[in-house]
Amino acid sequence: MAYRVVYLMKVYNIRLALIVNNDQKSVHLIPTTGKRTWESKGLKHIQVLGVGDKRQIMMVISLVTNGFLLPPQIVFTSTTHQFLPLYNDKKKKCMNLGWDLAFSENHWSTLEIMKQFVHKILLRYLHIQICHLGLQESQKMVWLLDCWSMHKGHGFLD
Repeated sequence: MAYRVVYLMKVYNIRLALIVNNDQKSVHLIPTTGKRTWESKGLKHIQVLGVGDKRQIMMVISLVTNGFLLPPQIVFTSTTHQFLPLYNDKKKKCMNLGWDLAFSENHWSTLEIMKQFVHKILLRYLHIQICHLGLQESQKMVWLLDCWSMHKGHGFLD
């Protein structure tokens, strides 16, 4: 794969600032360690909070080859936009930094959520780099991502 990226860099004049790798990671809302506690050794009854809690969010994290971290996309479990945190200073700061908050029935990325990521985060970053580096509007970039069946479907590739 590295040879393919080098080939694309050479053919399309792609700079390191235009090679983005991303991954999606489920994150438990209540982390549990399972076998470790802060209780004294030898106690017979130890209460562990959150065991069995399977609530998760999906974090889409993107790293640029030059070390820059793109704003994340966070996918919550919900069927309406009412899941979003209340509008406060922390949410406002995250939104101003380019974070994208999305939702699906099971916190997984859907075709629409992936399109939202491309438009709100990836293309915004590409446009900023084109302006910053003085490149043409038609400049290409390399985006490395997992090959889920959704990522290989016509709806996504189009």
